[in-house]
Amino acid sequence: MKKAKLLCAALAAVTLLTNAATTFGAISGDELKTYEAPFLITNAGQGPGGKMARLLVSQAKTVELDKDYFYNAEPVEADLDERDYSVLVVVIGSTDKGLGASGITIEDELARLEKMVKHCQEIELPMVGVLLEKDKRSEIKTNANERCIDAICPYCEWMIVVADGNTDGRFDALKEEYDIPLTIIDNAMDFTALAKDAFVLPQ
Repeated sequence: MKKAKLLCAALAAVTLLTNAATTFGAISGDELKTYEAPFLITNAGQGPGGKMARLLVSQAKTVELDKDYFYNAEPVEADLDERDYSVLVVVIGSTDKGLGASGITIEDELARLEKMVKHCQEIELPMVGVLLEKDKRSEIKTNANERCIDAICPYCEWMIVVADGNTDGRFDALKEEYDIPLTIIDNAMDFTALAKDAFVLPQ
């Protein structure tokens, strides 16, 4: 009976390790960039990706929300000027539900993003484009997610993309056309591991 219990415990440990290995994949592509606090996270497209990124950065336990980094779903010019941010992390993802809840159209959202990008350029605030949700793509080039990608990524100095969001080489093409470094993460959970090295406290 004792041996059976030990065997069960060992099998459980192996299962946990296997699950952990499955959950936390790999980071590949171009070398990570590093930005010091404070930094700002936002979204493009009214999807949930920005809040997801906020949570994943918190789980890294290296920077603290509302102290070292901040989240604002729809920053205006004054919000971007509020602190000496090192970078604006823009998480791309759009849903009809999100747009509907906000009471706006994708055209309204794109106009907002255009103003945000323009002000970032004016104050020389670099942007990092992030795609965390593998289903936020479509073969229809005019869909909301593709339009948000076009609105943000050409103006970024780094792109971080979940592998399943780049199966057609969409972001490889952007990297080539605009000479933007591209880092690929196997799954969204890998963003936490990446954040430990990419977003740091001032030395």
